[in-house]
Amino acid sequence: MVIGHFGKFATLLNFFTLSAVKKRNCLIAVADVKRIMPRKRRKAIITKTTPDIPFQKVRVEWVDCVSDSGWATDKEFDKMKLSFPVNEGWLYEKTNKHIKMFASYDKDDDGIIFGDRTMIPRHWVKKIQKL
Repeated sequence: MVIGHFGKFATLLNFFTLSAVKKRNCLIAVADVKRIMPRKRRKAIITKTTPDIPFQKVRVEWVDCVSDSGWATDKEFDKMKLSFPVNEGWLYEKTNKHIKMFASYDKDDDGIIFGDRTMIPRHWVKKIQKL
């Protein structure tokens, strides 16, 4: 570990007026810190698909608009907030512009028939989590 980074450390240490012993101790101290620091580990994501269909099951958190065609006062209008829905289902398609997903399906001789279909603009999607 010290050998690979020795050139970078030696260049930095040349700027300082230190004796050879102090430079060596400094390199060893830096190498010890790198060795002791724990590495960040990623959580393992299970990426199994359903055996019946070749689509990944996901949970999508997104922002939705809210509208109301009724009459309201300014106080009621001020209380109006965006909606933050969560959908779970299978990811059919994911592009730069949108995602398509479905929550139910039926498989017959002709193929798969999709139900509970949802299409969400990508800018509205906050998080996609594989299940």
